[in-house]
Amino acid sequence: MPVDAQALNSAFEDGSLSRSENLETHDPSPIPAIACKGLQVELSDDLVLKNINLSIPKGTWLSVVGPNGAGKSTLLKALAGLLSHQGEIELTGQSLQTWGPKLKAQRLTWMGQDGIFVDDLRALDVVRLGRLPYQKTWSLSHVEDDLEVQQAMELTHTWTLKYRAMGTLSAGQAQRVLLARAFCTQSEVLLLDEPVVALDPPFQALFINWMRALVAKGVTVVTVLHDLNLALSAQRMLIMNQGEIAFLGETHLAELHRSMESVFSGRIQVVDLGVNAVERIEPSYQVLLKPPTR
Repeated sequence: MPVDAQALNSAFEDGSLSRSENLETHDPSPIPAIACKGLQVELSDDLVLKNINLSIPKGTWLSVVGPNGAGKSTLLKALAGLLSHQGEIELTGQSLQTWGPKLKAQRLTWMGQDGIFVDDLRALDVVRLGRLPYQKTWSLSHVEDDLEVQQAMELTHTWTLKYRAMGTLSAGQAQRVLLARAFCTQSEVLLLDEPVVALDPPFQALFINWMRALVAKGVTVVTVLHDLNLALSAQRMLIMNQGEIAFLGETHLAELHRSMESVFSGRIQVVDLGVNAVERIEPSYQVLLKPPTR
């Protein structure tokens, strides 16, 4: 679904799009944006994902959390069709295996946590790679794509870096360039693995706005996040443990908070801070680290 990145950026930075407004989406279609049934993945003779059943509605931001080795990144790679697996995966109601590579790339975008890129490639050209699925040739310069590329780079505050080689950028700058590449694909489904790992706090706050703006336009976003406080900003959360779903539900649920505490072996505590004036009438939650017991 096309997303006007410039309009979304303006709406959030001038405060005209509130949290309560952008979290409300109205999609009459019962077909999930992406779903899996009986999904299992084996890596090096180890069953990493075990019978995962998941249905993600259109226009949803789902955060995926869990301890190290829970299978979070493996889940995203499997949903993107990048791993051999057992079970079924569907993209907008159609088996993922039946999608042609080019059309699938227009509908679904995966961004890994490795952030692989060529150091000598300019930031502008890296972002242009996100438009390749729409091009009839493999040229990196098409007039009809220039607007989408510029909007995505302005949204992520990387337009001024467009002529810089990727190898000269800081880790956070490079991460924002890769996010711009993901955004300019205008895919209906975004699978983002640790997309904020190198971002400083102001850009992490902007990331929340970007996700909510995409959701407001009907885009479905799945993010693997180690920052649990950031993960609670999503509408829904999937908690994984040892390759299985421990809990799936809306992020405000007390049951979900208790499940978070459980899978992290009681080393965290989710605290309800009550009404937060910045967020108007919505309650705010914070994850606190608990000191080790002697």
